[in-house]
Amino acid sequence: MREAFAEVTAAIYAWPSPQEARDQTAALQALIRELQGEAADFRGYLAAYLMDAHGMTMDELAAFLGVSRPQASKIIARAREKGNPVTEPLTLPEQPHIALAVITSDRGVLVAKRNDGIPPYSFPGGEMEPGESGEDALRRRVLAETGLSVSSVRFIGRRIHPKTSRVILYGHVTVEDGEPVLGDPDDLAEVRWASIDETRTLMPDMFSVVRTYLDEIQRSA
Repeated sequence: MREAFAEVTAAIYAWPSPQEARDQTAALQALIRELQGEAADFRGYLAAYLMDAHGMTMDELAAFLGVSRPQASKIIARAREKGNPVTEPLTLPEQPHIALAVITSDRGVLVAKRNDGIPPYSFPGGEMEPGESGEDALRRRVLAETGLSVSSVRFIGRRIHPKTSRVILYGHVTVEDGEPVLGDPDDLAEVRWASIDETRTLMPDMFSVVRTYLDEIQRSA
């Protein structure tokens, strides 16, 4: 957010017209005030979400908000009435879909440890390029990240990620014989085989359709 603010102020510095630069500064101030209001409203919405999804008590939420219990109750009631104040502007370009490869063998499932830890472990894959099919994206990304050539792809499912709202496609990928290598050290710390049972710890938030798919593979082994 600070980087975005720095970019905007740098653009205003470079504005050729002093009058327009002043107008843009005023618009920036108005936007900041609007965002401050939305952030305050979102804090209440988040508290209501924590109560519903994580079972936090009103006393815990009051401490979380830094207010008294009666004030917390009012804030949460108002938040439930208003709903989520932070929505994605329709003017933003659509983000590329993501294709992830579920690669299995008698050694388990191929997992990738991310450098940024978001999430700590994932399946090999990445963003699809404009006009690219899910299969072509998986072939390209698997080769780039693991050094393995893809022989076939079977579609498993898709979902809108609950935290990022990104559309993610999952494919069961069969690869040619060979040992995986770390092909993308900028994004990944390692790629390795993990047992299906181990993925329950490494990837606890795995898409339920994929988890069921792996469970069926495990049962049939």
